[in-house]
Amino acid sequence: GGFGNKVGVYPGYVCAIVASIVTGKPVKWVEDRIENLSATAFARDYHMTAEIAATREGKVTGLRVHVLADHGAFDACADPSKWPAGFFSIVTGSYDFPVAHVTVDGVYTNKAPGGVAYRCSFRVTEAAYCIERAMDILAHKLGLDPADIRMRNFIRREQFPYHSALGWEYDSGDYHTAMKKALEAVGYQELRAEQKAQQEKFRGGESRELMGIGVSFFTEIVGAGPAKNCDILGIAMFDSAEIRVHPTGAIIARMGTKSQGQGHETTYAQIIASELGIPADNVMVEEGNTDTAPYGLG
Repeated sequence: GGFGNKVGVYPGYVCAIVASIVTGKPVKWVEDRIENLSATAFARDYHMTAEIAATREGKVTGLRVHVLADHGAFDACADPSKWPAGFFSIVTGSYDFPVAHVTVDGVYTNKAPGGVAYRCSFRVTEAAYCIERAMDILAHKLGLDPADIRMRNFIRREQFPYHSALGWEYDSGDYHTAMKKALEAVGYQELRAEQKAQQEKFRGGESRELMGIGVSFFTEIVGAGPAKNCDILGIAMFDSAEIRVHPTGAIIARMGTKSQGQGHETTYAQIIASELGIPADNVMVEEGNTDTAPYGLG
């Protein structure tokens, strides 16, 4: 994969490269597991406090979040953004908050450099956890179902393109339909009925088992774009594609990206087929060929 500890440039790498240049011989950097875990970057050491203002009917009216962020010994975070807190400002999630305020206090500690760990997300994961946990607590305090509180506050389809209170532009979405389909697929009402029955058995002493049901719905920025929000050392993050249509109607799509197992080739073909009204089988996706790939950052 390309996530996690592979993102950072560590001193050992630099030393090995320089040693190879100076000596003119191959130099290998070797470390054991304990050394790797002790010295490589970490993430998610965030202490988050969230406050939601809402009506008694469960309509959110405001959000305030404070984060205490451990950045380790140096601010060495390889974020593709202009902020050390990465994309945490996506914390309004999928919900229509009319106003929101976020502050992040970064602190230096004696840990290894703060940065990214496995499934790094550049602080999106932390933001998603923060708002989803807060929405669960709000539902509990108001006596509402966690799925219902989300449905009441989703950004509506007709609001797109939507500008969040913290400055992000959401280009498209149909959150209500997505949630309804997810709830139907898992049989949500039946699961709630089963949960209630299990709780009654527990109270009556018939069973020592309880059943938990979790609901989560989040929106995150992906692909390290758009360039106005994403950069590393001033280099705007973007990628490009070149699509050619043959006289037969078949298409070859050359991409500047490279899939690492995520299934990009399938998704790209489906998007192109949907936009052009042709079968996805007629779309050939070419990745990773630097002789033909369009310019991009990979």
